[in-house]
Amino acid sequence: MAIVTHRAPPTHFHRRLILLGGGVLIVMLVLFVQITKLTIVQGAEFRREAEAVLEQRTYLPTYRGQIVDREGRVLARDQASYDIALAYPVITGAWVTERAESAARTEVGGAWSEMPERDRAFVIEKHLPYFEAQRDGLLARIAQLGGIGADELDSRMNRIRRRVQRLAAEVWENQRLAEMKRRGEDPESFDFQPAPILEQVQAHVVLTDLSDEAAFEFMVLADANPDMLTVRDARRRVTPFDEQVVSLDQSALPKPLRSDNPAVIHVTGVLDHVLGSVRDDVWKEDVDRRPFHNPQTGEIDLGGYRRDDVVGNSGLEKVFEDHLRGLRGMVHERRDTGDRTRTEPQPGSDLRLTIDVMLQAKIQAILSPDFGLTLVQPWHRNGVLPKKYPLNSAAVVLEVETGEVLAMVSMPTVQMGRQMSAQRRAFDMPMINRPVEAVYPPGSIIKPLVLVAGISEGQYALGSEIRCNGSYYEDRTRPRCWIYREAHNFQTHGDLHAVDAIARSCNVFFYTLADRLELERLLDWYSFFGLGQPIDIGLSYDVRREDGAMIPAGQTAGHIPSTEVLSKWRMLGQYEFNTLIMGIGQGPMTWTPLHAANAYATLARGGIVRDATIVASEVRSDRPQHTKSRRIDSRAVQTALEGLRRSVAEKYGTSHALRYDDLSTEPIFNAEGVTVWAKTGTAQAPLVDLDMNGTIDETEKNNRLDHAWCVGLVGPAGSTRPLHAFAVIVEYGGSGGRVAGPVANQIIHVMQQLGYLPGGDS
Repeated sequence: MAIVTHRAPPTHFHRRLILLGGGVLIVMLVLFVQITKLTIVQGAEFRREAEAVLEQRTYLPTYRGQIVDREGRVLARDQASYDIALAYPVITGAWVTERAESAARTEVGGAWSEMPERDRAFVIEKHLPYFEAQRDGLLARIAQLGGIGADELDSRMNRIRRRVQRLAAEVWENQRLAEMKRRGEDPESFDFQPAPILEQVQAHVVLTDLSDEAAFEFMVLADANPDMLTVRDARRRVTPFDEQVVSLDQSALPKPLRSDNPAVIHVTGVLDHVLGSVRDDVWKEDVDRRPFHNPQTGEIDLGGYRRDDVVGNSGLEKVFEDHLRGLRGMVHERRDTGDRTRTEPQPGSDLRLTIDVMLQAKIQAILSPDFGLTLVQPWHRNGVLPKKYPLNSAAVVLEVETGEVLAMVSMPTVQMGRQMSAQRRAFDMPMINRPVEAVYPPGSIIKPLVLVAGISEGQYALGSEIRCNGSYYEDRTRPRCWIYREAHNFQTHGDLHAVDAIARSCNVFFYTLADRLELERLLDWYSFFGLGQPIDIGLSYDVRREDGAMIPAGQTAGHIPSTEVLSKWRMLGQYEFNTLIMGIGQGPMTWTPLHAANAYATLARGGIVRDATIVASEVRSDRPQHTKSRRIDSRAVQTALEGLRRSVAEKYGTSHALRYDDLSTEPIFNAEGVTVWAKTGTAQAPLVDLDMNGTIDETEKNNRLDHAWCVGLVGPAGSTRPLHAFAVIVEYGGSGGRVAGPVANQIIHVMQQLGYLPGGDS
């Protein structure tokens, strides 16, 4: 007989027990997952946070390296100084109300919270005069110690207040929109309560660059008012040679300006284009490039960027930012063990330049309108610009053998531009570093290079002649020689050897060479001499465009036509004409004054290409070496140099003499003890808006002007080996001989005075 058993149905007690057990299992599972997450997934992060609590890091300041010239003179350095900062509530006046309310609370005590609003206001108002007097007295003392008027201090505080208010409004609006989007709130019903931004609770600088003596007085004041005033250690980037008073001999000037008394010229902004500037605000791109704290690894880069760091903004300060920038020091202390380690700060490395700042200042004085040579003068015969009109200009001097730049002047300077009206600044463009960023057609100064190309390519035999009939074509149409015009009674040069062709600057001779070479070979030689090629002088850097692309800045490569353009000219029947005019440096080709001086140095070296530089070689030991040098036949070089020498020394040379209205003449170059090889020339210039009204009217269209060039070489008298190359351009000056030539002559004189050439007084 089978026994049947029956399981009793679960009671309410059993069901509750099962549910309780399941709940416990779920809780245990959740706890297990959380423990796993905390110990494994987030363990490293929490360990770092725990370690951070036990660690204290204090960072020690560093300073940027110095920039010095070739003689070791300090051109830029950090200088310790002090800033005075006021708490933002002091600036706005809110400090008075805050302190009055605090005093009222203290007076009333615990009953404050029970008082009606009207009674509170009455007690607060009773304390206001005392704190108003304290704030006013402090501001008056700051103005007195700082050497500024009370109105100026008020003006500075107002600027700070307006800036912070604008910033707060922008931040709050962005926060409001972000919060509203996150909540999905209706804009009409959303109530946003803004919190103070950082700038509203921090101190702001109202005085800068204080001496030690003044800072001590302010420290006493700050001790008495610790919640109002702060004295901050600060460093300033100073440029000791930024302003100079230069004495120039006037005895060798053109006759109308000549004097036995020296000229005393005050120059400002010496080397400011080259040195560049720094800024004390860190941009996102700085942090992206070199973050102080790596959020992924937690590592600290003591050379990374933090708020209020100084950053190179332009010029050498920007290009050599990593070289000049130092590493902070750090004191690392463990709170649990008391262990303490100290890493000393490492200052930035110094940067030595090839430039001689004294030569730089003297050449800047020569180019200054105050000296007279870059003002429109009667002997310029400039029929468009009024007399005494100031002309912008640039000059470069470099050593032939090394390529080291001794001086590189751009006028006007950046500092001069700060004193200009906005209209004048837009017209003169003082921010442009003309020797390396402004481009100009070469004009006739290109002719010695065309001669070397023609001889080297077998298209001209030394000793042979080319006939100038005034025009390249028999019908005497364009292109013509410069001498074949009504002002010269339609003269021609006749049969010319190469040396005289350069000395007389015969266009037809060089049309012929260009036609024989054809444009492709001519452009190849131009490229070899640097046209359209970047020169690694030490000022190149990349900037990011709005579309994110990186583009080069700081220097310009110039331009020569591409092969596609040449093909287009062939199709349009323009190839031959463009070949001819490019043989005399006109047409769609440009280079900088630095290119011009460097090309002449390459010629003097016999075809050895060497990029000019302004930075000492030991700093740029990894600089790539050029391999495209061409050993030019020494006879071709000597022929070109002889033509340049005769251009200056012979009466028929286009760079020989100044002619005045009274028909008297005198040499352009008059320095004794030296040999000068030089070529002057004019280059087509864009139309100029003389009245600066924003448009080119018909009169301005009809009165075209040219830029004035003078490029050359100089060495001791009797030498066949030039020591230095130079290039001068005067914008809209017209004749190279009459305008740029006298400037180059004065540069040679100051080089003699400073011992770079024989024949000087020192």
